[in-house]
Amino acid sequence: MNLNTMAEKALGNSTYEDYLALEAESDVKYEYHDGFIVAMAGGTPLHGKVCGNFISAVNNALEKANKPCDIYTSDVKVHIEAINKTFYPDASVTCGEVQTSEKDKNALINPILILEVLSKSTAAFDRGDKFTYYRHLPSLQEYIIVHPSKPIVEIFYRKEADLWQIQTITTLDEVIALRSLGIEIEMRSIYRRVPGVTM
Repeated sequence: MNLNTMAEKALGNSTYEDYLALEAESDVKYEYHDGFIVAMAGGTPLHGKVCGNFISAVNNALEKANKPCDIYTSDVKVHIEAINKTFYPDASVTCGEVQTSEKDKNALINPILILEVLSKSTAAFDRGDKFTYYRHLPSLQEYIIVHPSKPIVEIFYRKEADLWQIQTITTLDEVIALRSLGIEIEMRSIYRRVPGVTM
């Protein structure tokens, strides 16, 4: 499928097979929105640094606690079967057996935790509709939003099926409890060597 065909498909007529074919022949990552295929914008060095810091901190804590969990970078997508949407979160975590979509073997369907680092172009979507979409994942227990340029981390934790609790952390000296994983990470570790936040 060439880009002209892609443009023709942008009206909501693209099948998931169209989406997989486009990804197979392109170096660009795309999201799938129940018929719509949307190209993802590239990230900034700051965005990538904060993502890397978070992944490193969580991975170290999981290893130290000997937890049977795995953390994935933004190269791994998540498919939400209930609403036929596929996203590339900034990070996602599964525990126990990894489950992938029957229609897309490279897409996780059972993340227990998802991270999104905000950017100017996606902040409203990440805090609004995207979180609504992610809540259709039965496995999801925790959704983390990180502000890259100032020390603010928002933690949404599922207490019941449709009841979420929010905690906001704004001090570098605090410890973040990731209850879905049974681990803690230091707030300072997320912002390690981030200009203007930590020195």
